[in-house]
Formats: sequence, C-alpha cells, structure tokens
Amino acid sequence: MKIVGYNLAILQLIIFYNISYEILNSIIYLQKINTISYYWYMFTILTGIWEYYYIMQKKDVRKYALSNILNNKYVWTENFNIINLLPKRFSLIFYTEYAAYADREYLVLKDDWSNLIEGTHCILCAIFSFAAIINLTINNYDNYLIAAAISMGSQLMNSILYIGEYIIQIQDPHNINYNSKKFPTGFMLVKRPFMYINIFWTIMPIYNIYMLFNNK
Repeated sequence: MKIVGYNLAILQLIIFYNISYEILNSIIYLQKINTISYYWYMFTILTGIWEYYYIMQKKDVRKYALSNILNNKYVWTENFNIINLLPKRFSLIFYTEYAAYADREYLVLKDDWSNLIEGTHCILCAIFSFAAIINLTINNYDNYLIAAAISMGSQLMNSILYIGEYIIQIQDPHNINYNSKKFPTGFMLVKRPFMYINIFWTIMPIYNIYMLFNNK
C-alpha cells in the first residue's frame, strides 16, 4: 500500500493521538494534569525516538537529502509504503526533508552541531518527559513535577539556542544555511517554511512551565 508523504505525516499524527488517548483514559493518575500538557509530553517522547534514529542514520539522511535537493524533490509529494510509519523509517523521511529545505547543517557530517541539538533534546527533554509520565502513572506527583520541569526547561533553552544560532548562520556567507539565491530564506523564513515547526518547541515549553508553576 502506497501513501503520499503529507498523508503519511497526517496518519502518523492520528496514530500518535489515538495511542496517547488510550493511555490517558486507561491510567487515571495521568488525568491529574491538563490535557494539552499531557499530549505535549507524549509528543516530546515520540520526538526523542525520531531524534535517536536521526543520529543513528545521519549518513542516510545526508544521502537522500542531497538527492532531493539535486532533483528538486520533496518528501511531501512522494509516495511511500505504509511501513514507513515505523519510527525509524519515518524519522529518515522527516529529517531528509528538514535537512534539504530547512536546516542544511543536518546533512553535514564533519561537525556535530545537529547531533548536539538533537541529542541533548533526546536526553534532557524526551527522557525526562518519559520520566514525568511514568512518575505520574504511579502517582508520584512530586517526582513528576521535577522531571517535567527539567524536561520543559531544557526544551525551552534548547529551542532558544538553536533558533539563535540559526539566525546567526543565515547571515554567515561561510555557513551552509546562508541566505543565498540557491537557498533563500525569504522574509521571515517564508521560503524555508519547515523551520516554522520550531515555534511549537518554544511556545509549548513556555506554556507547560507556566502550568507547572500553577500545579495544573
């Protein structure tokens, strides 16, 4: 069974929502926190899995991203087998698009900037989100608060540093992300729209930190 890229992404989100929904409704202690925070912690965990696989298969991401750039192809309009919903395969597709048309540091093998960003998010944000959910599951609310605060605080700092560095990169003619005719940014990055996904990794930790301070 073949499915076009953007439908694959939508289906991935639907599956994520349904699994998270079933977990939420089967464990009463998870309902102590607001629903938006719960789903963001769960999505942070899923993102951590994708990040792990990105680091493990970065050479493949580079190969496919360079091919897509050369042939002006986008994963959103390509057809994929349904098996690509598996985290390892979906991660490859997601990061291929991101490396090709959002942040080309993600296809560079000679430095570890992308590995540092993805790795720290995986370890400090995803793992501590998982710890927060586990502690909430066993009704250890104090440990949940600690783990959630570490996760969201790290996520906010990770996002600020990443976006700040990216803004520096697009102004540096020696950087692969430099705003050029071959790889233009447009006004407010409108020609690199996939970068806008990072808004969620800034707004959501701010929201969740606020909710933690108010014990919601």
